[in-house]
Order: sequence, then C-alpha cells, then structure tokens
Amino acid sequence: MAVERRDRLNDVESVICHLRDVVSARVVAGDDGEIAEVHVLTESTRTPKQVVRDIESAVMAKLGIQIDHRKVSVAQIQSNVKRETGRLKFSDVSISLNGSRAEATVRLARNGSSYMGTSSGLSSSNGQMRSIATATLQAIEDSGCIDGTLMIEDLTTNVTLANKAVVVILVNLVTDRGEEYLTGSAIVKQDLWKAVVNASLDAVNRRTTLICDD
Repeated sequence: MAVERRDRLNDVESVICHLRDVVSARVVAGDDGEIAEVHVLTESTRTPKQVVRDIESAVMAKLGIQIDHRKVSVAQIQSNVKRETGRLKFSDVSISLNGSRAEATVRLARNGSSYMGTSSGLSSSNGQMRSIATATLQAIEDSGCIDGTLMIEDLTTNVTLANKAVVVILVNLVTDRGEEYLTGSAIVKQDLWKAVVNASLDAVNRRTTLICDD
C-alpha cells in the first residue's frame, strides 16, 4: 500500500514537472496517505496563481486527482528570459441577443496573449452595459493578473463632463485580506461598448500591472 501511494505521488510530481516554467516539484503526503503539501519551484515568467491553475487542471486531467490550491506553494527563481511588461488592453467586444437575454463576450490582450470573458443578462440597454463590464472583469481574472475576485458595485454611462460623455464604474475586489473598492472611467468617443470595457480596465489595470510585472 505504501509503495502504491508513493508511486501515485511520483506520478503527480511527474505531471507537474512537465508543466511550463516548472523547475522541480515535491509532493508530501499526510499520515492518511493523501496529498498534504505540494511544493513547486518555477521560473519567474508567470504568476504563482497561473502556475497553481495549471497544476490543478493538469493533475485532474491526467490522473483524475483533485488538488486543493491551498496546499500548493510556489517559489520562483529569476528567469534568464527578459519578461515583457504591459497592461491589459481592449481587443474586441460583441453582444449576442436572444429575446430578453443578452450575452456579452470581451477579449483583452497583453504581450501577445489573448484573454476572454463572457457574461449574460437582460437585453435592456443597462443590462447590456453591465454584461459587458462583467465579461471584462472575467477576462481580467482569466489573465491571472489579479489576486482575488472582481464584482461590479455600480456602473453609469450617463455622466457628462465638459460636454463629453463618460462611463464611470465602481468595482469591488475581494481577496483574502478583505474588500477594496476600485474606480475607473473612460470617455465615450464613438463606441459606448468599448468605453465600458476601457472604464473597467481603468479601474483594475494599476493593480494587474503591479501583480503581473513583479
């Protein structure tokens, strides 16, 4: 039985070591033989959150074993590859209408990578704007450049400053340390949908840059 458990732990380590940027991995079992700790050493080209997500997905897909992300610790070493920096930027936004429902799809880009978020809601004008904003926040979370969960607290597209239409959003960032409110805005130039995406990015981008560029 002990040999079988050790073999299983070796299999998990093997899967993890084949993941992108992973240098080494060590899986520690508890007294019950189940996985208690996962220690991973990686290069510093990706965030620990992205690495943990890859570990969870790969081990489940290959071995059918679910790993609690709270048991995974990631240490990083400086990579010889120069890491690109940059903010998430608007790429594309679309809305699909189906009766009284609308589904928004937002794509963001950063350093050649694309991230997508989707959200559905009411097909009213206000419902469409909230769906676009929520899809944007989901795309930001998909990038792995935010440490927490993002939620819309309020959104308005009716602000006028110096005869310019402005979108303003209030976002709630929920982390293990508590809640933090972030505000963002964007001038409506020609495309209201794009302005909603840009206001959402404006609220969060400073925080994502700090995390992804560390």
